Amino acid sequence: MTMFDAFAKTLKESILKAETIVLSAHINADGDAVGSVMAADHYIRSLGKAPYTFVSFKGSKFDRILKRENITDPNNSPSVPDLFISLDCGDKNRLGEGKALFENAKATINIDHHISNTNFAEHNLVCPNASSTCELVYELLSRLNEIDTYTAECLYTGLLTDTCAFKHSSTGKRTMEIAGELMAKGIDFTDIQADMLYRHDFTAAKVFAKAVSNMELKDGIAYTTLTLKEIRSCGAIFEQLDGIAEYCLNTIGAVCSVFLYEKAEKTIKCSFRSTGVNVNKAASSFGGGGHICAAGCTIEGFELEEALEKCLNALRNEINGN
Repeated sequence: MTMFDAFAKTLKESILKAETIVLSAHINADGDAVGSVMAADHYIRSLGKAPYTFVSFKGSKFDRILKRENITDPNNSPSVPDLFISLDCGDKNRLGEGKALFENAKATINIDHHISNTNFAEHNLVCPNASSTCELVYELLSRLNEIDTYTAECLYTGLLTDTCAFKHSSTGKRTMEIAGELMAKGIDFTDIQADMLYRHDFTAAKVFAKAVSNMELKDGIAYTTLTLKEIRSCGAIFEQLDGIAEYCLNTIGAVCSVFLYEKAEKTIKCSFRSTGVNVNKAASSFGGGGHICAAGCTIEGFELEEALEKCLNALRNEINGN
């Protein structure tokens, strides 16, 4: 019996045993978080259960897979759930409003691929070498149930977005095999790619342009910032800021990048990307984490320019091997 066979058995037994089940990923959900949660939600419902499912995302980017009628307000869920399943979350503190429910749950499961994961649940499937949590969910669900077209769309979305179109170094042979198997389910993979990576509305284009106009390149670091005033002046919301850190990284001469934006006064969200520099270490120094080449954190108590200088110093230390 493989690791995935054993964990799939534990997962199904835990679901069938539980009366109340909570599903959640990290706050500020991305494609891997949304895809893995919605695929799990779909599977649990196929077993006749009705999970309380949390997704922290306000935009429309994931509308093709995000069944909003299945999304629950954390305040309307059981205070002591029988089972809490965390997906694509490296630390229980990143569960946001779901953290208290996780701590109160009678049984807990953690499925994730972040190198910074703290193995915080009773049952942990943490595989840092996997391209995405959706890759792990595929390994489990393919052993438990026939993967239908909707589930395939969810999982392909996570694979595609977390590998940035299969270009990150975490993309392995198995990743591509799974992508092919999901494509064989009849999904419109070209349209998914267009939705996830290329299509954008006018507001997103405006705020992206503003971030690019603010960009600087120094010491191998491409960086940019957006103030809350700048974001609001474009009429944008935080969920429309995807892709900026990746764009900076693709600048010739950059070995890493960081994008910072102001979420509130002295609350700064930071996204790191690299071609090999360990940005997970830099993000972890501020209480965040992620992967070697892609990580993030939130810095509180400092103005935007102060947070930027802290991030640049952390990246310089990694570049110089300090």
